[in-house]
Amino acid sequence: MEEREQEFSEIGVELVGSEMFLHFAQAGPQIVRIAVQKPLPLYEIDELMATIGEVDSHPNRRYWLLKTICLNNLYGMDLMGEAAEIAKLRLFLKLVAQLEDVSQIEPLPDLDFNIKAGNLLVGIADPSDVARRFGDVLQSLPGLAAAEHAAQVAADAYDEFASAQLSSTSVKGVSGKRRLANQIQAATSQADNALYDIRAESMGFEEWKNSHVPFHWFAEFPSVWRDGGFDVVIGNPPYINRKQVTEYTWRGYATEKCPDLYAVCMERASTLLNEDGRMAMIVMHSLCFNQGFQVLRKYLSGQFSSLWVSSFSRIPDGLFGGSTRVRNTIVIGCGSDQDYLASRCRRWLTEGRSTLFDSLEYTQPNTSLMVCGGREQWPFTDSGMVSATFAAMVQSQLPLNDVLVSNSTFELTYKKVAHYSLGVYQTPPPIIGVDGTVSTSPHDGKLYFRNHEQRDLALMVLAGRWTYLWWSMFGDDFNVTRSLLAAVPCDIEVLSAPPCDMEVASLVTRLANLAEFLKEETPKHLAWKQNAGVKVGRYDLRECRHITDEADWLLAQAWGLTREQYEAA
Repeated sequence: MEEREQEFSEIGVELVGSEMFLHFAQAGPQIVRIAVQKPLPLYEIDELMATIGEVDSHPNRRYWLLKTICLNNLYGMDLMGEAAEIAKLRLFLKLVAQLEDVSQIEPLPDLDFNIKAGNLLVGIADPSDVARRFGDVLQSLPGLAAAEHAAQVAADAYDEFASAQLSSTSVKGVSGKRRLANQIQAATSQADNALYDIRAESMGFEEWKNSHVPFHWFAEFPSVWRDGGFDVVIGNPPYINRKQVTEYTWRGYATEKCPDLYAVCMERASTLLNEDGRMAMIVMHSLCFNQGFQVLRKYLSGQFSSLWVSSFSRIPDGLFGGSTRVRNTIVIGCGSDQDYLASRCRRWLTEGRSTLFDSLEYTQPNTSLMVCGGREQWPFTDSGMVSATFAAMVQSQLPLNDVLVSNSTFELTYKKVAHYSLGVYQTPPPIIGVDGTVSTSPHDGKLYFRNHEQRDLALMVLAGRWTYLWWSMFGDDFNVTRSLLAAVPCDIEVLSAPPCDMEVASLVTRLANLAEFLKEETPKHLAWKQNAGVKVGRYDLRECRHITDEADWLLAQAWGLTREQYEAA
């Protein structure tokens, strides 16, 4: 074993316990280590050693390593042919940038079989995909077996084609490429015909093929499918309303009725992995809470036993610049024995982008927090203490909804959008029109209560940190809805009833006094904003934090929470 470790160290491989690390690159004083996490049989280790050992015969170590990765480990596709060509160009530029002088020049790799154009949603991945999406009928269609055989032949041909580019300083004749292209074409043609038959298309075959651009993964990337699929799939699918896509149709997906195209793209991507594979997709954060994506959340939870879900706001900065200013969620799925792990919806400044992902924190929310207001969703939270606290509150306390009525004279007004605080008040801020008339915003929401005691207690709950944290977990980082506020666990009905416990009675009395104080102070902090000649009033509730902070601690005591739970919130 010591001799093998010595051999490894000479070619840039380090053994640490049962893990193997490849020293492929230098980054300042530190060595970048790529972990091989699953045990490798000895023959694969020997092959790995031989491959890495080849690097010394090439004039530029980094160029050869990146070229090897491009040919043997990197594959991609896009519906737009231009996007595929741009991707290849960027890879070529990355390779050329490694060269330090003309003596290191080697032929660029031919990536025509690695980066391709096609439709992610139309096509056959492999026989199991056929059975899953269309039943057994397609497997009996003439041509599918022939397509599989042609793909197997093409897999070996691709290995030879890639190997020839890595072992020679001059690209061999085009005959090898033509032979490989013909073999792949034979497989894809058979698969095209089989899929066209099962879909029973009304349009002609050529018209269907040109409009749908089917992509058959087992045929287009045969060497990958010979090994069971991809180890990793990474994607940024289009964010397009499903009803706006009229150029082509897709069939056989569990998520095909979700509102946005990214849903079915995520489902398709998840089917392209081998049994140990991982998927990472960046989509809109509506995935986590929108009712229309409940079937996608259920699908992903069933497809992967482990999900890491991190979410990101768009203010002050967003993951994407320009016109694509959306709130994003990155989903990483794999098949290990973890569970759903979430981050909060992160907000950050531009200068923090370089450390954004390094500083991510995840927590595993209690199962009781996977539902809000009777609707299943994925919460945003990275605090185990906050998650556990709200889980206990959900299980032991009545929601605000239990004291709400359809109409009454005891009302609270709430602003339907929020960012750093929730706007909740008894007297809504005024709006002064161009002609001097005073009114209030018709866009604000209303909550109605049975009596003023319940209304005032609700004011102290909704105006403070507890409801803001609740909104941060279950809201969309912008809108404030009645259903979300109604779901807040707060036991208003219990607290507003005559309590037997003198300590609780004292807490409730102090909360009632704070509510009167807050109602008096709020109008004193009125700020104005001009909008087309109209003066729009807004309360600066930050000036009332000393009141709501005190109320938050009183509420925590009334609910039976500890000082530690309060401070964690």
